[in-house]
Formats: sequence, C-alpha cells, structure tokens
Amino acid sequence: MSSFETDRQSFRHLLRARTLCLGLLILLLWLGEGSRSQSIAVEAGWNILLFAVVLSLVFMALGGIRRITGFLLPLVMIVDTLLAGVWISASGGPVSNYMPLFLLILVSALMILPPKRAVVVVAWVLVIAIVTLYLDFAWRLPMVFDAGDINPFSAILEKSSLEFRRAAYLHQGVRWVFFLVMITLLCFVLMRQVWSREEKLRAREKSLEQKRHFIQMGELTGRIAHGVNTPLGLISGNLELLMGETRKDSKTYKQLAQIDQYVQRAINTVRDVLDYSRQSLSEIKPVSVPHILQAAVQAIQPKLKEKEAKLIVDIDPNLPALLAYTEGLFQAHLNLLENALDSIDTGGLITLSAKFQYRQVRLSAADKRGEIKVMVRDTGRGIPSPDLKRIFEPFYSTKGFGKGTGLGLAIVKRVVDEHRGTITVESRMGEGSSFTILFPAEGISAERDHEKDALGYNADHLNGKDA
Repeated sequence: MSSFETDRQSFRHLLRARTLCLGLLILLLWLGEGSRSQSIAVEAGWNILLFAVVLSLVFMALGGIRRITGFLLPLVMIVDTLLAGVWISASGGPVSNYMPLFLLILVSALMILPPKRAVVVVAWVLVIAIVTLYLDFAWRLPMVFDAGDINPFSAILEKSSLEFRRAAYLHQGVRWVFFLVMITLLCFVLMRQVWSREEKLRAREKSLEQKRHFIQMGELTGRIAHGVNTPLGLISGNLELLMGETRKDSKTYKQLAQIDQYVQRAINTVRDVLDYSRQSLSEIKPVSVPHILQAAVQAIQPKLKEKEAKLIVDIDPNLPALLAYTEGLFQAHLNLLENALDSIDTGGLITLSAKFQYRQVRLSAADKRGEIKVMVRDTGRGIPSPDLKRIFEPFYSTKGFGKGTGLGLAIVKRVVDEHRGTITVESRMGEGSSFTILFPAEGISAERDHEKDALGYNADHLNGKDA
C-alpha cells in the first residue's frame, strides 16, 4: 500500500473520531451549561464548536485530494489545539473542566500519525498549552469571557489577590504540563511497541511472500532447467567438438568461440536462477569453513589467470565448524569472489580473509562464543553510493545489460540470512569494495578435520597462499 493510501485512511479515521468528539462536546455543552445560555463563555463555546463543525466540512472536502492528506493530518490536530486553547481560556484557564482536550489531541497524534509527524504535533500541543495558560494569567482571559458564570473555581480565582492567583496559576500550570508530558512519554513508549510489532508483522508478511515466491519460482525454474539445460549441454558439447576440429587462427574458430560465450552465459543464467530459488536449508550439518573457502578459491583459478589478477588468501585453519548448508555456503563465497573479479581491471588485487573473533561482551573466560569473520576486498572500480542500498535486491545489477542476472549478491544475502549471519559492504569509487560477513559460531576447537568435505575438495591439496 502506498503512503498516499495510508495517509488517506488515517485522515478518514481522524475525521470520524473528530466528528464523534464534536458531537459529544455539543451534548456536554448543551446539558452542562445550556441553562446559562446568556453567559459570554457559553456563547464563545457554541461559536467555537460551530467553527469546528465548519472546519470538518472543509477538511472532508480537502480530504479527497490525495497529495495534501499527509499535510492535513497534522494540520487538523494543530488547529484543534488552538480551538481547544480558546475554549479553555473562555471556560476558566488552568481550572477549566476542558483541560483534558489537550490530552485527547496528544494521544490522538501519537496513535494516528507517523512517528516524525507525531513528535512535531506533540511539541506544538505542549507549546500551545503553555502559551494558553500564560496568556490566561497575563491577559486575564477567563475574566474577559466571564468564565466565573459557569465555573466556580474561576470565580474564586478572579476574586483573589494577585499573589494567590499567580501561585494558583503556576501550581495548576505546572501540574497540567507535567501530566501532559508524562502521558505523552507513556503513550510514546506504548506506541513504540505497537510500531515495532507492526514492523515485525510486515517483515514476516514480506518473508512469507518471498517464500511463496521462492516456491513458485522453484517450480517454474525446475521446468525451465529440464527444458533448457539439456539442449544447452548438447550445444556446448558439440561446440567443443567443432572447436577442436577447427584451426584456432581461423575466422570460423573465432565465431564458434563467440557462440560458446553466449551459450555459457545462458547456462550461468539458468544456474543463478536455480540457485536463488532453491530452498537451501534442507541439508544442514557441521562444515569446515576453511574447506569451503579453499574450494571457492580453486573454482576461480581459471578466471584469475585469465585476468592476470592476484588473490591473497589469509584463512585461519583452526576456524570452528559451522552448522551450515555446504553448497549454499560455497556458492555465496564463490559469488563474492566472482563479483570481485568482475570489478577489477587486469592485474588487480583481491584479498580473502577469514578469522575468528570472540564476542565483545563475554560472560567469563570459558565463554567461547564468537563470530567467524569473512572479508572479500578488491581494488576494483567501486560501487556508486546510490547503488549500495540496492545491490542485494534480486535482479538488480550494476554490470550493465547482458553482463549479469542480478542474482549473485541476492543469493549471498539469502544464504547469510539463513545462517543467522550479517553482511555489510563498504565501497569507494575508484578504490574498490569490501564485503564483510559475520557468522555466529562457537569457540575455537583444537581438533581439525582433514578429511574431504562434502564438495569433494581435499584441504591438504589446496594452496592457501598467494594464488
């Protein structure tokens, strides 16, 4: 739902509540002070209520204009605060029976307005309340409106000495302002809980919607894979045969090589879509992070040599085992390394590091909980600031048309989230980018597993030094 629609709905609820309150105030004025209709204070009350009703009709007419509803929401409350201040002045000032009107507007603002607008309206209400009480004392407004005719407490104040009246106004003013501030803080804390729950509900709804999307995409991509992968594999195999039978310096070989590039791009696209739609947490088990990272390093060796780039690998071999989905973890780190390769120029530098760090707050020396910190840095072109907020969105790519599916970093983000980790990125144009992943893990274990991991790579034969 758009913000315009949300503002319109909130505005409609506000007008309904306002109309109900006006009706109750008219009833209260008629029952409580109707017998004193000759009083100036009562006449002022009826005039204020009549003006408020006319404003309601104006607001209802303006409420049909979508673009100004967001402006009208706080405006209605500020105008009502001014009207309430005039009526409170006419009916007794700080001893008026209508002082809770300020409280009513405060609570309404906190309940119906977005947090930033609510803060602005609450500040205005408090300022108007304080100014109203000051002017009531300085200009003796209750006496001007003959508030004593309908309010005995006001009559007593007006007949008292200046010192007593000043003390009474100060005492009542401080009490009401303190009460308004206290209720505001209480309502703000409670509404913050409501806003937090709404955000969590929206996040859950978004997560459920994404899961439905994944299921639908999984079914669709499964059919695509069966229908597309087989002919693509046949085309790729036949191309290799033809290229093997063709001289490398011929024009035909160059054309076949170009066709093979497009075929491989199509194969990679189908693979990315399948990786993104696959439900990866179905097979989780303890895995060796160094094995996973070394496997990813081995996988990018051909591209690394092709670009004549340098890869510095700094992986702690004693990292604790991580409860993870092996293939997903491998694919995530492979995507980061491939993205780094795509961003650097010929002869560029990529750094892959993995360390264990204990939590900043440890309960005792025996508390071994911490995080596995994986960093992938490059000396590439960098990522523009506007794109940093969107690089993890599915199908969003900064590589240009035909150079990427926009799913690489989306897969990384999903895998990291599934493993209860966090990923952050820092980038400067012309200097490169740095991706940092934190996986929650238990403490360092003295035992190490040198067996083959689930990917089939033996750590004893993988070089962890400069590649």
